[in-house]
Amino acid sequence: MGPDLLLQRLKAIRDARMRVLALVEAFGQGDPVTWVEALEAVLTRAHTVDDPDCVMALEAITHAAAEPALPYEVKKAMYVAATERGMAAIARLFLTASPTAAIDPRLREKQLAPERPLKPAGRPLTLGERKSLARTHRRDQLLLLIRDPHPEVVAILLENPHVTEAEILKIASTRPAVPEALAKLAAHPRWSLRHAVKRALVMNPHTPLADAIRIVTTLRTAELAELAADPALPELLRRHAADLHAAAHRRPQA
Repeated sequence: MGPDLLLQRLKAIRDARMRVLALVEAFGQGDPVTWVEALEAVLTRAHTVDDPDCVMALEAITHAAAEPALPYEVKKAMYVAATERGMAAIARLFLTASPTAAIDPRLREKQLAPERPLKPAGRPLTLGERKSLARTHRRDQLLLLIRDPHPEVVAILLENPHVTEAEILKIASTRPAVPEALAKLAAHPRWSLRHAVKRALVMNPHTPLADAIRIVTTLRTAELAELAADPALPELLRRHAADLHAAAHRRPQA
């Protein structure tokens, strides 16, 4: 499938989640070489042309590459095809290994503890109680719950219509954080599209590397040089930003 046909078909699908699932299905049916060439073309356009359709497609592509429903064999085939053709930025989208900043095992045990108080001096609440409260509309409780690092609580908060972007940003910026919780945010069809949330996740050392790489791929070209030069970021993430930035300036503007 060529890039023009890909953009046309994705644009025809109104729902963002359905776009991702359509790509997952298509990846498994097409030739990996043809696919990585189409993805490279879309990536190039998204970083060199002011085209909202390309940006929309790039969001769908990065989410599809991370979608759990995408079989490992398909991910591997896409990774190999991109690597053999020197398309490093495309290959990295299909990485499955995701090292993160080290967390003290005792801290992680505390973060994932089955009981946790909402307030320091409060009664410890079970995970089930906290998950139930995460559906509340009460502002006072929501402001306490966004501090809960457990991935199952975070997953419910992400779907709560009473949670604001400012609160989601606090989750994305929390350090130390549980990587699995940040991965849920990185995959969320609504919140993962917000630019401020993307930035917070990229800068958080506890975001899984594979997720951070996919997020950086969708950021503005002007930001890539800044990220490439940031010594606080993982070396592979900086290299990815540098490759994207170099490619965007190497190719002629349309």
